[in-house]
Amino acid sequence: MADPTPDDLPDDSWIPDPAPASPRATVTPLRGRQALAAKLADPPIAALPGAAAPAPARAAKAAETGGDGGKGRRPARPSGEIWDGCPVKPLGVNGGCSYYLDVLGQLRVVAKHEKQAVMHLYGTRIAALCWQFPQFDRAAKRRENRFDADLAAQAMVIACAEKGLFDPEGAVRGPGAWTDEDGNLVYHCGDRLLAGGRELPTGPQGRVIYPAYPPIPSPAASADGPDPVPPLQTELESYNWRRGAVDAQIMLGALGCMILGGALEWRPQFWVTGTRSTGKSRLQGMIHMLMGGDRGILKSENASAAAIANFLRMSTVPVALDELEPGPGLKAKEQGIVELLRQASSGGRRIRSSPDQKTHETIIRSTFLASSILIPGVLKASDRSRIQVLNLDTFPEGTPHPPALRAETWRKRGAALKRLLIDRWPSWATRLEMWREALAEHRIDGRNGDNWATILAMADMAGTAGMPSAEALTGWAAKIAGAAREEIGEIGSDAEDVVTHLLSQPVDPMRRGQLFTLGVWVKAAGRRPGAGDRLFGDSVAGGVEAQARKANDYLGAFGLKVDGRPVMPVLHIATKAGFAGLNALFRGSEWEGGAWSQSLRRLPGAQGSPVPMRFDGVMSKVTAVPFSAMPGLLEFDGQAADAASGAPAAPLAAASGPGAVNPEDYM
Repeated sequence: MADPTPDDLPDDSWIPDPAPASPRATVTPLRGRQALAAKLADPPIAALPGAAAPAPARAAKAAETGGDGGKGRRPARPSGEIWDGCPVKPLGVNGGCSYYLDVLGQLRVVAKHEKQAVMHLYGTRIAALCWQFPQFDRAAKRRENRFDADLAAQAMVIACAEKGLFDPEGAVRGPGAWTDEDGNLVYHCGDRLLAGGRELPTGPQGRVIYPAYPPIPSPAASADGPDPVPPLQTELESYNWRRGAVDAQIMLGALGCMILGGALEWRPQFWVTGTRSTGKSRLQGMIHMLMGGDRGILKSENASAAAIANFLRMSTVPVALDELEPGPGLKAKEQGIVELLRQASSGGRRIRSSPDQKTHETIIRSTFLASSILIPGVLKASDRSRIQVLNLDTFPEGTPHPPALRAETWRKRGAALKRLLIDRWPSWATRLEMWREALAEHRIDGRNGDNWATILAMADMAGTAGMPSAEALTGWAAKIAGAAREEIGEIGSDAEDVVTHLLSQPVDPMRRGQLFTLGVWVKAAGRRPGAGDRLFGDSVAGGVEAQARKANDYLGAFGLKVDGRPVMPVLHIATKAGFAGLNALFRGSEWEGGAWSQSLRRLPGAQGSPVPMRFDGVMSKVTAVPFSAMPGLLEFDGQAADAASGAPAAPLAAASGPGAVNPEDYM
């Protein structure tokens, strides 16, 4: 084989010339790569693939002048590159760490540029690393398949510093659906990107980086195959949903949200519940196949929130949690998973610190679908407004068992559905706004409107390429409005929950060994007929007025006092966070530590008072809540209830508007 010429070698003359191996060496140090090439006895490593060989005239001139045309300067290395055409891409520095995309496109963090760490970055291109940073023996002869680790590390650190500061938090995106700054869909398949009908390599795209990951199930190559939606709708409608076709349509929208969840501004979450033998496991199995198997969805029967977050990291793949049943000792686990669902709806970043004092970021932008016989009681009203609950009833007796689902068939349908939704994404913003407007006409708006509009728009986008007709918008909006109002009534609100918690607390302030709910004491203090008789019997002389004063005396220890005429009693609740009596009533709840005031003031007619009130010698500002905001307090107790059963209800409105507190009613 002929000796190499400068034309055969990659241009890396910016690397410092090698120094003599030892003062005792007899070999004259060589200057520059071009001079070295003429003296190498061993054949060089082949030039990097794709590198254009210099023209003969240019090569001859480079050999004569040292490679710079006689100007005494070496060709400049591109700023921010380890060498021109290097397969490892520097991203920047942060603290003592350098960030790279390695030869496979993976995001890598290097704190120490040790030899093994550098070799892992180059992987299949280690030969190029050895060629660019050669190692020489004492005779100034290149060592085959060896590289100068110090020179390589120096070049890498310099290149990263030239790229500047790099913050990976919020800039790195993993597999799944995303949007760019203009709202265009970018679907990260792991090994490539799909954006605007084009296929792009992984790597930097604008201000964000899509590193390479193990591939996830890809969409179908084209939308020319069979439409996957009709057989999917047939399967969904075969379940015995409590709301029939409404729930089947919601489930179709749920599948679309699972596929494109990361690209959505708001992600509804879903919970399927029903007793045994209602088809929950079959539904979960079908969804697992539809999403392409384990690489396309996180499916688990016993996962913790930390494990789910660790799996997701930077991806937006969907999550399916089966058999998420409540149980003793599981409250902390359930709360952690519900917290993940809460974060996923609006899209959040989960930052955790490791024992080595490093922070780790997890992007929570996935759509979750849980299933269980019972829904855990840790769900708050705010959580229920994010989660669509779908009830499965048992099949009527004699219903034939459905045929088994073929994994290959449903994987193909899932790929076709993914392709269909990706192709129709440009219509998403318009479609979503149309459904929002249709639901707003039925007073389904705000966060509730976001939830329902997203589901219906996704089901609509799966079902038809065109925009929804006026008839479809009107018909489905009316159906959903009824379901939504029923659901809102079941969910309640945070304010209703705090009242229920407070008034249902069993207390025994007289220490007689007989417990009554706090609601009974508040009713007695509010002069509600019959309540005082239940508490005191004949032990308090003076009738209802005396009973009310006695009840108020006991309530003062809890930071409570009732004022007002029987027409409109008003409950005053202390706002001081350190009030021991109230803290004891709310201990262990979400309203502990004074947070009760925030929720109570959301009740209709509730007002904060700037004037402190005395409770058993302790002064505190109060929240005043009329009994009309707590309807259970207006009912009669005992014999009075029988006597008033045919009488009209007491008026609930005060002088200053519906539910307002009237100062003239105070005693």
